[in-house]
Amino acid sequence: MNLKPKNILNLWLLISFLLASTLTFWLNDQLSKRVGDISFNEELDDSSFKVCDETWLPQYYNVNANYQNGRKALKKEIWETIAPLTFKTSGYITFRFIINCDGEIGRFRVKTIDSELKKNEFDSDKIKTLQSSIENLKHWNAGALGTKTFDSYFVLNFKIETDKITDIF
Repeated sequence: MNLKPKNILNLWLLISFLLASTLTFWLNDQLSKRVGDISFNEELDDSSFKVCDETWLPQYYNVNANYQNGRKALKKEIWETIAPLTFKTSGYITFRFIINCDGEIGRFRVKTIDSELKKNEFDSDKIKTLQSSIENLKHWNAGALGTKTFDSYFVLNFKIETDKITDIF
């Protein structure tokens, strides 16, 4: 089979186009569906909580979203409410939520594990108390890059040892 240079060029252009198209569609799919995205769920979420941009929600460390005066201030403010709580088992309770561009929080999701990192169930009333104490914190700083503010995800972990909360991180 003897291919002319014009045919070789056309074949190379066709293969390049197909490869670029496939790569573009694949990347778009990968970037639009990230693991851990928190979509609105009418059964779990307050419909009055709004995000500014549903299409781009970075992690807190990408845009420096935080609590006013840092985690130390957060711990101090929340500690009195949660210190009396007692638990039957040890482990970790993780709250993941969104800080919107106005510094409001919502769309809470909770994961619980034991000390060996296996799924664990904690008393649902205690979980509700923890979430309520987070919701009552009012000094959230929205993420920012330059002068523009952004919505972002945030994570708070509660470590439970010997039936008491021993750390918040």
